[in-house]
Amino acid sequence: MNTNAADRDEPISQLKTLFVALVVSWSVVIVGFAAWSYWQSYAATLAVARASAYESFSKDLVYRRWATMHGGVYAAVTPETPPNPYLSDIPERDITTASGKQLTLINPAYMTRQVHQLAEKAFGSKGHITSLNPLRPENTPDAWEKRALEAFAQGEKEVSSVEQMGGETYVRYMRPLIAEAGCLKCHARQGYKAGDIRGGLSVSVPWDDYRKALRAELLNHVFGYGAIWAIGILGLGFGRNRIRDQLVERRRQDAALRRLNEELEQKIVERTRDLQVANAELESFSYSVSHDLRAPLRAIEGFSSLLEKEYAEQLDERAKDYFRRVRGGATRMAVLIDDLLQLSRISRQEMHRASVDLSALARDAAAVLQEAEPQRRVEWVIAPDMRAQGDPGLLRIVLQNLIDNAWKYSSKRDIARIEFGVGQWNGQPAFFVRDNGEGFDMAYEDKLFGPFQRLHSAVEFPGTGIGLATVARIIRSHGGTVGAEGKVHEGATFYFTL
Repeated sequence: MNTNAADRDEPISQLKTLFVALVVSWSVVIVGFAAWSYWQSYAATLAVARASAYESFSKDLVYRRWATMHGGVYAAVTPETPPNPYLSDIPERDITTASGKQLTLINPAYMTRQVHQLAEKAFGSKGHITSLNPLRPENTPDAWEKRALEAFAQGEKEVSSVEQMGGETYVRYMRPLIAEAGCLKCHARQGYKAGDIRGGLSVSVPWDDYRKALRAELLNHVFGYGAIWAIGILGLGFGRNRIRDQLVERRRQDAALRRLNEELEQKIVERTRDLQVANAELESFSYSVSHDLRAPLRAIEGFSSLLEKEYAEQLDERAKDYFRRVRGGATRMAVLIDDLLQLSRISRQEMHRASVDLSALARDAAAVLQEAEPQRRVEWVIAPDMRAQGDPGLLRIVLQNLIDNAWKYSSKRDIARIEFGVGQWNGQPAFFVRDNGEGFDMAYEDKLFGPFQRLHSAVEFPGTGIGLATVARIIRSHGGTVGAEGKVHEGATFYFTL
């Protein structure tokens, strides 16, 4: 693949890379939100399980306090409820009713153990009274409970976590048991005082039901966020396809434009070649005009002049007038040829831009005209220090033509006024040449700058109609504009911009 083709394919390749990056980013965002949402659900579920464990602990604590307030309760002796050997030193641990029924004292700890056994059978939850200094070996803490009891000694108020017990998962919760006055009946001999931490009560809630609910929540998250992810991917894919189609269309248009440019460049080459041929032909034509046409004109002018001089006595006034007209026509034809040659040269002349003092050029043109006709009374107003960027020779021709034009058309004024300065034209700054001469009808403004277009007869104001066309061509070659304003018998103003 060449370099241009690789450059054209690069946007589509970049689009593919961007699409992959967006898909990965979108996936990471969705996975992140899903994980955060699932973690929130997990935390909420765990909080509910802890609340259930705390509720169980609170109930245990309440009926323990009730039993403590009453010094324990008596229950019938059964195989499931034998007398408590750890209460053997307490008087009236065992009593017999008047009817002969055997009763034994159930202290709070004994009652809690039996309630825990019933709860485990009915609901699967476990409870355990434990202490670092237990009366019963069965109350010895396991590893988790031991860490919790040690934490209570350091000031912790509660401990909870998800743990494995006997191959099952439980939410374990534990709070300390504070020795109260009623507790000292059994525990004073251990050295406890009211307010001491004498152990803890742990509650273990089965995690399985909560895990099932959490799995259902996870499925909801998977489907919900999966749908959001899929919608996002579809949107990205749709956007990518739209952009890719636009890039393909743009590449097609670029290819068409390149072909058009190549065709245009070829046409430019051909037109340039044709123009070079035409210029060569124009050069040849100009040479012919300059040399071949001037010779007959010189012959006409010369022989008519000789005839007028040598045969003056034989010619009447009418014949002499005819000869003068012939000579005048030849002179005007020579001037017209000069003007046409100048217009032709301007079209082919290469410009050399520089900073040009337009005020100085205007003063030079005015001086030449005033020197040629010193008897004319003309008020010259030429603004100083007017400069512009352009070809000095061509801009000299512009000012010569415009000032010659003003000089010619103000020739019938007793005191002519010719001004060169800068003003506003069509909302922008422009140079101008203004006179108080014959002026013109604005209805014919579009004819002023066309070759051979004249608004006055050659008898009234002599000329070839080439001067303003030359001005327009020079100004346009400088990238400027030219225009005029005037009123009949009230003068005219010619504007130009560079």
